[in-house]
Amino acid sequence: MSVETLTPPSSKAGQHISNIEDVPTFSSLLTHGAEAITTVPKDKERTLVALGLNGNGYFLLCMPEEQHKLAWLALRERLKARGYTPGGHATCSEEVMNVLLQDVTRASKDATFQIESDVNAVNEVVNEPQPIGWFRDVLASCINLDATHLHFELRGNCALVRVRLHGLMHELTSVPKQTALDGISAVYNAVAQERSCAGGVFNPALAQQAMIPFALGSETVNLRIQSHPAMSGFDVTMRIVRAKKVGREKLRLDTLGYTPSQIDDLHMASRRSLGGIFIAGVGGSGKTTTLNTLLAQLAQERYRKIVSIEDPVECYANGVSHFSIQHHVDGHQASQRLKSAWMAFLRMDPDVGVFGEVRDEFSAELALNAIHNGHKILTTVHALSALGVVERLSSTAFGLRRDLVCQPDFFAALVYQVLTPVNCLSCKVRALDVMSSEALAPYQTIFGLDVGDIYCASEHGCDECLKPNIDYSELKHVGVKGVKVNAEVILPDEDMLLLLKDGKDIEARQAWRAKRIAKFDESHMIGKEAWGHALYDMSRGLIDPYYFEMNFGSPKLLAAKV
Repeated sequence: MSVETLTPPSSKAGQHISNIEDVPTFSSLLTHGAEAITTVPKDKERTLVALGLNGNGYFLLCMPEEQHKLAWLALRERLKARGYTPGGHATCSEEVMNVLLQDVTRASKDATFQIESDVNAVNEVVNEPQPIGWFRDVLASCINLDATHLHFELRGNCALVRVRLHGLMHELTSVPKQTALDGISAVYNAVAQERSCAGGVFNPALAQQAMIPFALGSETVNLRIQSHPAMSGFDVTMRIVRAKKVGREKLRLDTLGYTPSQIDDLHMASRRSLGGIFIAGVGGSGKTTTLNTLLAQLAQERYRKIVSIEDPVECYANGVSHFSIQHHVDGHQASQRLKSAWMAFLRMDPDVGVFGEVRDEFSAELALNAIHNGHKILTTVHALSALGVVERLSSTAFGLRRDLVCQPDFFAALVYQVLTPVNCLSCKVRALDVMSSEALAPYQTIFGLDVGDIYCASEHGCDECLKPNIDYSELKHVGVKGVKVNAEVILPDEDMLLLLKDGKDIEARQAWRAKRIAKFDESHMIGKEAWGHALYDMSRGLIDPYYFEMNFGSPKLLAAKV
């Protein structure tokens, strides 16, 4: 069978064909009929076809839901193994597929054998240069850089690839839009966990999410994917979650950046048999790392039963029962899975429960019931301050009553943290040498810091802090190496809880600040908010005022809070 057209096959790659006249000229069907040299699974015979082109080439045509899926990728690999070269691919309408396959019978093949062959072929395609192989190379670069997030920003015909390093965004590379789209689609469609996907296939026009386990050598990383359409294109953000073995990593609060007084308070809160420790912050602020650090410490105390319910499990601790909950975009199914884990938690005689995140009304209610049932709970929540956790839990999104959460035994500790880039020790420069006296004066007059102790990140960095393959030419303050926590840790007393219960949040915050007894260049953090912690780090030369103001604003705006 042949359809006469002058359209070159390669021009159809990545397009959708809804008119039979737009199908490229082909000489045979490679997957159907008497001349077939391979086949497709029985349930794909009306949705996927390979067209034979002149010169031993092939063109893949499929229904939209099959593109980059397992059978599609496997068919491409089988054709390659038989010496065929790709001449393009496209999706098509059902009408076009029906015309192509009219009066054609499927070649006789064992369906089970074909499915097994497809699985083996996909295992091979993951290591090939295109398209998953391209994505593998990009992800490997991110891992080597120790990046936390991978961003694809597709606009027009170009895709910008950026990464987050030391809490800051950097450009990694740019590629043709189709290259990035093929790689993202293939990974999403073929590798993503089935129940984590929003829809069956990747669609740039929709907001979608998925959890993708991806093998890189001996390590498997989990990618939390969120996509969203944007003006003239779309964005895809991937959070890189690297599984860790708690204990081997030796996570400690002091290495994260917590001060001795904050660590003492968190240890005191952890030793309490009741109440919840709520760790707040914005996305990407290291909440889960702090949660897992506290979990590691609790796991060393063998006299408690600890059950962790996470999405997904990021750190594994000996002595902890880890329940991995894979959320589905369907809210009802997500609630049912969480509810099942919750019922199992109650029946396993636990002392401590670790919830990965309080993210909605249902999970907030579970945390409330767990604490009121006498269990100790550790969890995270999105909030803008430690005391803001109360406002968040009592908001319409979560729906908890203030009189219930402001009881004396409900909160063991309220924690809020941000991550701030740390000056590279090898190339940092004195602030007095690079900043004006007017810019430094507020730090001395308002906060009492010795400006002679303040250091800035160098403009151009050095061999100790610069990462390979990153373009720093148009950036400033690049001499940073790593990030550290700046936090506030509050063990609320009854007077503070009464203010919060009555909705007097501002008065409660003022009461917290009134507890401060140490100067801002001293390590004692009682009564200090996260910006007070950052000021202490600045007084030790660790933090550039540039990044302090990026996180907390101008020092003059903070003057009223002193």
